[in-house]
Amino acid sequence: MSFSEQAIFITATLAALLILVFMVDWRHFRDWVVVFLFICVISLTWGSPLVEQDLIDYPVRLLPQYYDTNILFELWVFPVLCVWYNQVTRQCSLPLIFCYALLFSAGIVAIEYPLELYTNLIKYKEWSWFTSFYTLMLTFLTSRAFIAFYRWGCDYFGGKARRY
Repeated sequence: MSFSEQAIFITATLAALLILVFMVDWRHFRDWVVVFLFICVISLTWGSPLVEQDLIDYPVRLLPQYYDTNILFELWVFPVLCVWYNQVTRQCSLPLIFCYALLFSAGIVAIEYPLELYTNLIKYKEWSWFTSFYTLMLTFLTSRAFIAFYRWGCDYFGGKARRY
């Protein structure tokens, strides 16, 4: 792993930590933990087959003897970004929810595509930046739908007056 790739790993780790500490409203802790864990499951469930089907490759990654995917992104950075996205869209209308999903996805792809071109952190095989864009957007929207369903379920089955 080159120095620049190590620096990118450290920067991504710290940026996610800073977002989590300074930008997330922890009054909704229960919701954010659910979103975080939901996205971890989705990321591993979708990410591992992509590598196994030789659509995408991560030549440099953490714990390469155990994982073929980029676990830093799939189990830390992306779940934190999904928590932040869900916080930002918590009180938004449906059109704004879509706009924010587009913006968050575009931001990730704007970072991912140069990483694909100039580093060994990610290599597209049968993949493209546009595929990343729409799958990220779909995942953001799925996380938003899931947390809306989760909140509804908590209210419906747990009673609105009940405190957790």
